[in-house]
This record gives sequence, C-alpha cells and structure tokens, in this order.
Amino acid sequence: RGAVAADGTEEVRPGQAQVWGLGRVAALEHPLRWGGLVDLPDPLDGPALDGLCAVLAGRDGEDQVAVRAPVPLGRRLVPAPEPAVPAPAPWTVRGTVLVTGGTGGLGAQVARWLAERGAEHLVLLSRRGPEAPGADGLTDALAALGARSTLLACDVADRTALERVLERLRDAGDTVRAVVHTAGLTSDTPLMDCTPEELARLTAAKT
Repeated sequence: RGAVAADGTEEVRPGQAQVWGLGRVAALEHPLRWGGLVDLPDPLDGPALDGLCAVLAGRDGEDQVAVRAPVPLGRRLVPAPEPAVPAPAPWTVRGTVLVTGGTGGLGAQVARWLAERGAEHLVLLSRRGPEAPGADGLTDALAALGARSTLLACDVADRTALERVLERLRDAGDTVRAVVHTAGLTSDTPLMDCTPEELARLTAAKT
C-alpha cells in the first residue's frame, strides 16, 4: 500500500516504494519466478478485492498493477502533455548547496550543473572527501565556473557525523539553501544471496 501514486496525487510511503523497487529487481534477476507487484488501496473494500482477484487471475496480463476504483491500473510510460499555462520560472540557485555523494560520477555532474547555474558555494560530501579520486580536478573545474567549493569527508548514513557537518557550516555562516542527494552504494550481490544486514548497509545512505 502506498508504493505508487497511481494518479500522480496520492501520497507515497517511502518504505513501501522501496519494497516495490526491490520487487522490480527480483523481476530482472528471476524472470521465471516472477509473479508481479500489486499496490492495494486503503481501505481494501469490496470493489478493491474484486479488482485484486482479477489481477491475480491474470485476465489482462499486467505484472505491475495499482488496484484502484473503478478498474485496476497498469504501469505505463506516456509522453507528458504540453503545459496549458506558461511554464514557471526556472529554479534559481542561491547560497550554499549541499551535494551528498558529491565527488562520485553523478554528484560531480550535478555539482557542475549547479555551478553553471550560479551556485555560489557547493559543499560536496563523500566518504573520502578531498581524498576521493579526481577531487582536485573537480574543485578546479567548479572554480573555473565561478563557484566556491568545500569538500568534506562524511558518511551521510552516520547521523552524528552529518549533524557535525551542518553545525560546522552554520558556524561558518554557510546556511544550506538546497540539498541534492546523490549518495549511494552499488553491489553485485544477487538478491537471493543478499542478507538483511547487507541490504540495510546498501540502503542506509539512501534512507
């Protein structure tokens, strides 16, 4: 329940969305065992139970379904319509922006993107901080784009360490105005071999 926002307005529960994502991994790794994913409504009333039975019976061949009234909904990727009104003004980057996983491949790209759009100060967090491969080159590239950068070693899964970083920035007068979260770990461990402890470790940074 609450893993997907079927109509784009429903509140998504992050824990349930994480389980849904894990189920999609299972689909890729074990296609012969794959049954599907079903997101149930709350409350689970008579019509919803009828919809669930129809999904389980496989009448429509869908394998990722949100059971909603009046009919269950299948997952689709469709073109977004042109906005009916003028688009809002683009986001203006101001002040200090914190980027977690800031020296990794994705984090470095995000940092450059922010610098190109006028970020004054970029705080890049990573487990190795200034000792990360390519850190000096990234700092130089950001400076060339007009942005001041601070590279700090911090595991964002460590709440105490993260609080110390935020206190340090506040004491220096660098109020964080925005956060871009790109930190994360990757693993080659197959899902069937992944223990609860390893799963917790791998998802801690994202959580």
